[in-house]
Amino acid sequence: MSWMRLPEEYTKDAEFVILPISYEDNPTYGGGASKGPAEIIKASEHLEYYDEQFDVEPFVKGIEELEEVTTLEKVQETVKGVGNDKFLISLGGDHAVTIGIVKGLEEIHDDFSVLILDAHSDFRYSRGGMNNHACVARRIVGKHKVGVIGVRSQDVDEAKDAKANKDIKIIKAYEYDEKELEKVLGFLGDKVYLSIDVDVFDPAFIRNTGTPEPGGFSWDRVISILEKVFATKNVIGTDIVEFAPKENYRAEAFALAKLAYKIMALHTRKE
Repeated sequence: MSWMRLPEEYTKDAEFVILPISYEDNPTYGGGASKGPAEIIKASEHLEYYDEQFDVEPFVKGIEELEEVTTLEKVQETVKGVGNDKFLISLGGDHAVTIGIVKGLEEIHDDFSVLILDAHSDFRYSRGGMNNHACVARRIVGKHKVGVIGVRSQDVDEAKDAKANKDIKIIKAYEYDEKELEKVLGFLGDKVYLSIDVDVFDPAFIRNTGTPEPGGFSWDRVISILEKVFATKNVIGTDIVEFAPKENYRAEAFALAKLAYKIMALHTRKE
């Protein structure tokens, strides 16, 4: 199994790198995120090479798939080893993998911001440990400006803490519009790392995730946000996390494989 089953000549000296991360620890509601990367990669074998929306074929830039990793320490080490001349797309795993990814990026990139698409603000100080998936934004903020888009579930303490912190801005899903997006993008620096928790989507579209929340975004809204981000920022990499395949998940796995390829298309189109 490999990304899109590409011929070998398109997997060497590649511009895009896929990193499967089968890490999962202390899930909040439903488990299974450790199985997400394999199903997304399996579904990628059925993608078209051509992206008709953005009129590019990202695969010609090369797509390399790395060996699966299972710990946050190994995530950090692997990301550092990829270097800053590749575009890394990591597939989780629970959202805590972003903590390891950002630590790895800090060793190879100058100052950068982090934009998170998520149903939750993930701003708890601790939840069964400080590196829990519910603490991602809290672990990152301070060293980085953080924007979180799509929030529709919070603990009262994290809501208060986020409002009091000058380095994080949040857009609730029900408050989202183009002006709010522009405010967040204006707040972030030019160099941005992008993290996508699949529960940002409405559960009518993505059901197989650990903590589904009603009132989420559509496919078209997420793609339009990504278009704006890539048009205005220097995106240095991304992750897609919290896909927990359990029941009737084939269409969802394919959609998330296509999401990864759309991100490659946006990066390719900007060059």
